[in-house]
Amino acid sequence: MHDDVRDRFLKDGFLFPVKFLTADESKFYGEKYREYVKLYGSVGKSGGSHKRVRGNRIFRLHLIAKWAAELVRHPNLIDAVKKVLDTDTVMIWSSDITCKPSSSTECFGWHQDEAYALLGPDKKLCTAWIALTDSNITNGCVRFIRGSNNLGQLAHKSQVRTPNENLVLGQVVADQTLVEKLSTEVVNCELYAGEASLHAWRTIHSSRPNQSDKDRVGLAIRYMAGEVEPVYKPTVVKELVTLAAGSYEGDDFEIEDVPTGEYGKPEWALHKRSMDREWERRKKSKEKGLLPSQQYENSKNSTNNNQHKDNKEIS
Repeated sequence: MHDDVRDRFLKDGFLFPVKFLTADESKFYGEKYREYVKLYGSVGKSGGSHKRVRGNRIFRLHLIAKWAAELVRHPNLIDAVKKVLDTDTVMIWSSDITCKPSSSTECFGWHQDEAYALLGPDKKLCTAWIALTDSNITNGCVRFIRGSNNLGQLAHKSQVRTPNENLVLGQVVADQTLVEKLSTEVVNCELYAGEASLHAWRTIHSSRPNQSDKDRVGLAIRYMAGEVEPVYKPTVVKELVTLAAGSYEGDDFEIEDVPTGEYGKPEWALHKRSMDREWERRKKSKEKGLLPSQQYENSKNSTNNNQHKDNKEIS
């Protein structure tokens, strides 16, 4: 069974639904999320009464609340992650709330998660998407392109947000023609609250706007096996990660503490330290030109310069 699950995951690039929460557990975690929004949510610049969690509070919820720390370590979910990654050691690189407001234009462009983290090998990382509310076609569920995880590392480009295409992620697959050719392989990942999906690091995925009258809410968790390491060495920044199962013997990452309470000073201090390290990595990676979108632009400019040079020589 273990090999069968991993084989299907490697072939398709995803696995769902992972039914890991009971009805009572799903209700409990949904209530805890709504409590979090009530405590730390805020209205947008446009005003209104609709509160959302914003800024750094979207990220690494598992560091500031015991309930979230328990959710990302749920035995049934970790068991599924162990199978698809073929590992006994599971670490969490990051987590973030993915709330898509009702009747909004927010969407995610086609991308690979690999473009947002310089880590490898790719088959030892995956993203879990936990549905805290039902997630379906109407409210903008995640969409996968079946088998796209086997296309290798794809070039990504930066794409600016527009009112009609309010892309949450700035880096999208550069070759949109390729995406169009694969349109017959698009799978809508519909989930009930309390279910999860797992997708591979190189699986191309996206989501459309929420056309319903209720928020679509999920928690995305980036899991990795113990042998994962930064692509570039020496490392740009030694990142902080969470140990979810097993033991870590490497030296590429620093293991974070586990929160024992909810939203207290120690928890927020842990969160700040982790987020500061995260922003430092992003800043230095950008300064060094390591982002896939930067490399794509550099490659394109280099090609254009060479063509210009060739044309000049010919003339």
